[in-house]
Amino acid sequence: MRNQLAIVGAAACSLLLAIPMIAAPRTAWPAETLSGTISMIDPALNTVVVQTSGGVPFDMVVTRNTRIESGNQTLTLQDLQQDTNRTVSVRFVPERRGDVARTIQLGS
Repeated sequence: MRNQLAIVGAAACSLLLAIPMIAAPRTAWPAETLSGTISMIDPALNTVVVQTSGGVPFDMVVTRNTRIESGNQTLTLQDLQQDTNRTVSVRFVPERRGDVARTIQLGS
């Protein structure tokens, strides 16, 4: 009987501790901007690798909602394949799956 009460008590305490985590609102990380050059593009993985001036590579996940622009022209990920070594500015949101690009703006 004591074992059963201990188990029920432990389960109740665990549930009470978990409720605030479940009820807490999910907050997204704020968007960030990164500038650098395109070092690699992988359309099969929907990834663009941008290398900063300090030599640090950042893998950016490209989704169907990512806007890719060069001046007034809208591009696709496949269009970017010819633009390796070009300067870009990427607006992205860090997520658990990686840095998700919101906009990729090609420089001159």
